[in-house]
Amino acid sequence: MSEQNISIQEFEQKYVARLETRKLDYNALSFQEQVNPAYRRAQCRYVGTGGVATSDSNVIQAEHFTLSNMYLPAGAEGPLHLHSDVEEVFFVIKGSITALVQIGETVHEIKLGERDCIWTPPGYYRGVRNDGDEEAIMAVMLGAPKPQIPTYPEGSELEKIRVERAKAKAAAAAAEQQK
Repeated sequence: MSEQNISIQEFEQKYVARLETRKLDYNALSFQEQVNPAYRRAQCRYVGTGGVATSDSNVIQAEHFTLSNMYLPAGAEGPLHLHSDVEEVFFVIKGSITALVQIGETVHEIKLGERDCIWTPPGYYRGVRNDGDEEAIMAVMLGAPKPQIPTYPEGSELEKIRVERAKAKAAAAAAEQQK
């Protein structure tokens, strides 16, 4: 339920995120870059923390979704990944991208230009690639305030890393509980 008895200053402090206060986070997905340098890209969070960030106090806290900008340098890509719990939207703000969607065993490529959008329901592997010569910027929206960590194709190096990271996180949580 919305708060109707706050001042406009409190409202603005809580519900407005300005570009000048955003930071490009090249570390949010840096574990992917360790597998392939082409996976280097930045996330700029506005609403919620997205699918991989653990925390960011500089975002608007939402109840039902996340919204960030993804900066893809020329030649960069976001690898195929699967969100089994949420839908995901990629909206191209600047440049062009190639959206990747796996249906069955086939990965399909869909070219998107400025102001084009693709919505992917839960359960489909999806990814993006910047085949252009200039940086591309996309708005990315996920349908949950903190989606589950995405998975990667079975047997891939990224899936192995995800499993290792999940085990390490579980072990750390268990150790913390024993304190």
